[in-house]
Amino acid sequence: MVHKKNFFLIALISWICIITTLSLASLNGLPKISPVNGDKYVHFLFYFILTFLLILNLGYKVGTNYSIIISFVMAVCYGIIIEILQGVLTENRKPEVADALANSFGSFVATIVVYLNRKRLNSIK
Repeated sequence: MVHKKNFFLIALISWICIITTLSLASLNGLPKISPVNGDKYVHFLFYFILTFLLILNLGYKVGTNYSIIISFVMAVCYGIIIEILQGVLTENRKPEVADALANSFGSFVATIVVYLNRKRLNSIK
């Protein structure tokens, strides 16, 4: 049976791989997201989940309050780096400030949600 700590680590690593792959791969054959700026909702959701998983993983090592701050900073930095890499490593993708802002906002909201529910979070760990 997989221990919770290992499960959260596997989930985090998998999620980072998914974000990285989808951010740097060519998506020419896939349909566009239909609502105006619909991709921003995807960015928000991806980084909300990323930040939540980071907090769960770091909470085992540094405690919940520190993990919230560290996770927010890490997720925002990762989102900015991924946007820069889109411009450097890909031919058909370009970095967008609006994407980095959507990433950061998703991380921010996750941070607030976890902070307001940190006592419940301790019971998950």
